[in-house]
Amino acid sequence: MKLAKLALIAALGLAPVGASAKVYEFNFTTADSVFTVSGFMTTSDNLDAAGGYDVLSISGTVSGPGGGTITLLANPVQPNPYNNGIWIYDNVYFPGGTPLVDNPGIFFTAGGYDYNLYSTGPNTYYFSSNNPNGAYNPGELVTSISDPAVPEASTWGMALLGFASLAFAASRSGRRSASTLAGG
Repeated sequence: MKLAKLALIAALGLAPVGASAKVYEFNFTTADSVFTVSGFMTTSDNLDAAGGYDVLSISGTVSGPGGGTITLLANPVQPNPYNNGIWIYDNVYFPGGTPLVDNPGIFFTAGGYDYNLYSTGPNTYYFSSNNPNGAYNPGELVTSISDPAVPEASTWGMALLGFASLAFAASRSGRRSASTLAGG
């Protein structure tokens, strides 16, 4: 019985409390293999006027010459494209879509350089940069990109509750079998 109480407390602690964001993992490499980019992207939970989800933050790294930790550059007119005088971007993500990002794409910094991931059509992505060690605008072709969704805390909570329930049921079944053998 104590195990059931603990499982219930754990499940309640991990239950969703009005989640307002989703997290997506992303990974890609430029066709010339100069840069590999990986990390996590947090988006709003509501569709925007562009039909995608506003990117709220990015964490991860650009690996390659002059790379570093990724920081999202905010779009002050999101979801509309913004022109900062050098780059045009909208920071809108289309999870599961083809493409995952549009043109003007997602804009971030890493290692003191600016980077833009954008698409020119289904499954055709480019990575632009002002990094002198890599591609300049119009960018370097991206070989492949993946965006598996990261499970939310509520998903993990339900899984833990399920495992706890199975353990509880197994322990009760074991006790019942032992008492039946002892009594008979």
